[in-house]
Amino acid sequence: MKKLVIGALIGGALGAGVARAQGSDDLDGQASVMPAVAGGAAAGAFVGLLLDRRSRRAARAAAAVPVVVHYAKKVSEAAQQAAEAARPYVEQAAETARPLVESAIEQARERIAA
Repeated sequence: MKKLVIGALIGGALGAGVARAQGSDDLDGQASVMPAVAGGAAAGAFVGLLLDRRSRRAARAAAAVPVVVHYAKKVSEAAQQAAEAARPYVEQAAETARPLVESAIEQARERIAA
């Protein structure tokens, strides 16, 4: 809302400046400047509204980042604990598979040599 009001004020001032620069210095100058001020204020308010919405979206996205980081840390810790818990099972599987792999290597060497 703040950017909308600031945009309207700046737009109105620019509209008045443009109207004065275009030569509206006759006796009834205030009446001829008012449409330019109103148009400038409306345009400035529109730009301020767009900027305000954009900053709200950015604030929402920035507020979500700490939540994502927190959950990422939790997932990382859980994955590390799961890896530590699975370590004995992986070692046991490797020890069980070692004779089979050594046998396969020997058979492959015999085939290559022949």
